[in-house]
Amino acid sequence: MRFYFQDRVAGNFATKCIRVSSTATTQDVIETLAEKFRPDMRMLSSPKYSLYEVHVSGEERQLDLDEKPLVVQLNWNKDDREGRFVLKNENDILPKVSSSL
Repeated sequence: MRFYFQDRVAGNFATKCIRVSSTATTQDVIETLAEKFRPDMRMLSSPKYSLYEVHVSGEERQLDLDEKPLVVQLNWNKDDREGRFVLKNENDILPKVSSSL
């Protein structure tokens, strides 16, 4: 499966492909991806990562830690949807600002 890492600081995306079993949970995948994307940063800080499914429609949903990403992806075909998985560092996510001026 292909995963993307959104680097807010650099403003770009990196990608990695890893083998994911049907029994692997989101937590398992996050741990593997954190080692693949940021091995040097893991020891320096303790970032909190989350995995999101992002669809071409712009719809975005955070996966629960006990969900199985492979099963989620297989269900996209049933619903005739396309998407991708994005690993995000929760510390880097900017809060949404309401535009009520």
